[in-house]
Amino acid sequence: RFFPKFKDDKNHNGFLFFLVSMLLLSSIGFAIGAYIFSDQLIGLYAEKEPIYRMFLPHLVPLSIIIAFFTLFYMYCTNFNRIVVPSIYQNLIKLSLPVLVLLYVFEKISIGFLVNGIILTYCVALIGIFAYTIWLGELKLKPDFTLFTPTMKKEIRVFAMYSLIGGLGTVMAFRIDSIMISSLIDFENNGAYNIAAFVANVIAIPTSAIMQISAPIVSHSFKEKNLSHINFLYKQSSINLLVIGLFIFVAIIISVEDLFAIMFKEEVFHDGFTIVMLVGLAKVVDMGTSINNHIINYSEYFRFNFVAILFMAVFNIIANLIFIPQFGIVGVAMATVCAITLYNIMKMVFVYVKFKMQPFSSQTLKILALAVFCFLVGIYLPTTDIAIVNIIIRSIIIGILYAGAVFYFEISKEINEMVIGFLKKFGF
Repeated sequence: RFFPKFKDDKNHNGFLFFLVSMLLLSSIGFAIGAYIFSDQLIGLYAEKEPIYRMFLPHLVPLSIIIAFFTLFYMYCTNFNRIVVPSIYQNLIKLSLPVLVLLYVFEKISIGFLVNGIILTYCVALIGIFAYTIWLGELKLKPDFTLFTPTMKKEIRVFAMYSLIGGLGTVMAFRIDSIMISSLIDFENNGAYNIAAFVANVIAIPTSAIMQISAPIVSHSFKEKNLSHINFLYKQSSINLLVIGLFIFVAIIISVEDLFAIMFKEEVFHDGFTIVMLVGLAKVVDMGTSINNHIINYSEYFRFNFVAILFMAVFNIIANLIFIPQFGIVGVAMATVCAITLYNIMKMVFVYVKFKMQPFSSQTLKILALAVFCFLVGIYLPTTDIAIVNIIIRSIIIGILYAGAVFYFEISKEINEMVIGFLKKFGF
């Protein structure tokens, strides 16, 4: 939000120095607090396995490392650089499964597993730090010229609302696991989270587009270029829907075969419904595009706090109503209702304040194509081998879907990317 105001050709008016200083002071305070209250914190796990108490202190350095990594990661996005930072961000997703499998097969100890996780984040932090230097943007020279009392107040207010909103987001999106464990049991919690994890694959492309759009939206607001924000709003919606709906359809038509090859297949008897509902929630979130950025980087950023608070409260109430009646499917129902209402609130707010909305005639085309491909997918003949069904369906639907998107020119950016790719290979 504030970087465009500080950016210059020298040292960005001490912007990075300010961020690093604040995080360093916070980390010291966090470490001191953890040390002072260590006995009380460990006492909370008195009835748990000793392994919890043994590795609880590791959370302090791990939290600080992740915090510094996140700072430099977000700082790099200000320069529209996301590829290399994303590689480091996803490093844990590659190393963690390897470490866990090595532990499961008794090749490493639990201590090595925990230290391996911390080491992975250390490597990611060193990598993103080195990348910042390579970009020539490690500008740590103090300069408080722009840190006027008015600017400091703006930063404090924005930081406070962002912090509270962030806590609300955690509550809104993490409350499901807590409520399933307390109202049902841990086994159902595991089953739900596995099904929800499959559905969350749909939202993976969202991260890249949001990271690219964030500094652009912030800069456009500084320049008062609302027409460019409106253009970005619509194009982001189209591109996210094209990708998100394809992944959604591909998963839905194959999810039963996917669960069939998992252990304890009987646990996932509600898997299809959960994946479909959580997946729909992700599609709705993608379709409403960058409404969160538009609100957050405008003068109306406080509304995000109101919206996330509403979603958190609604999600809790909906879970209390649906879980007793529908079990873990009720959790998915609460999720899709909460996220849909949350995005409708933000979309209506953006329209009222800025006269912008993310949909166009291309939206109807991509929705119709997704429905058509879904119907084709579920009626394709199957074999008795689950993995074969997944491969065949994915290939057929992929060719049909991608071909239609390109032929009907649903996304200009995707077509240009495909044409540029084909030209490289002489087509």
